[in-house]
Amino acid sequence: MQNYRRFLVLICITISGIFFPAICKSQSLSGVTGLITIPTARMQKDGTLSFGISYFERKHQVYFDRTKDVGHAYINLTILPFLELVFRANRPLNYETFSKYTFDRTPMIRIRLLNERKYLPAILLGIHDFASTSSWGTVYFNATYLVLSKKSGDFDVHCGYAPRIMKASAYQLDGLFGGLAYSPHKAINLFAEYDTKTINSGVEFLFLKHFGISLATINFDSFAAGMNYKIFL
Repeated sequence: MQNYRRFLVLICITISGIFFPAICKSQSLSGVTGLITIPTARMQKDGTLSFGISYFERKHQVYFDRTKDVGHAYINLTILPFLELVFRANRPLNYETFSKYTFDRTPMIRIRLLNERKYLPAILLGIHDFASTSSWGTVYFNATYLVLSKKSGDFDVHCGYAPRIMKASAYQLDGLFGGLAYSPHKAINLFAEYDTKTINSGVEFLFLKHFGISLATINFDSFAAGMNYKIFL
């Protein structure tokens, strides 16, 4: 199994090296532009429409009290150079029968307040899960945050803070968070982050300007993965 995983990673790197895309911003597993789970002040190019899915093992998932693995499916639209809109459906997995099917819906909005300049970082304001669409009136993925991003060579540094402004059942971000991205190649992004609860690391492979695959570890003891497809309108 270990040799198989090494072979798979090698194939991904090889293909990326042949078909590397133009520079585009990384897509987090949570659906917004970001690293693994944290958002950044980066945005996709104006007119970018993204579709994606992601998977998280249950160990660190507040949704369903860590009893179920969680799957996400999302649509992300950068409609203006400073505005990003996201709608995500969250579903607990490992159900035995279809009759127990359920899912939670998470709307998100992000507004960039300042573009990055020579000596100043980009600054962005974001709100996640600001309205409940379930019959129980529960909000599991709330976050209201301000995040700063500053690039230096192949490194991109991000730092943010998420206070408890809105009442929610659980918060995706709660306090200080931050992360570092390193891009040794146009088709490969390496991530390390602190999401206010756990320390995570991962890698994203980009193919043919449109397709991305992400592999990550959450707190170094559980697995997460995702894929996304981008359309440039």
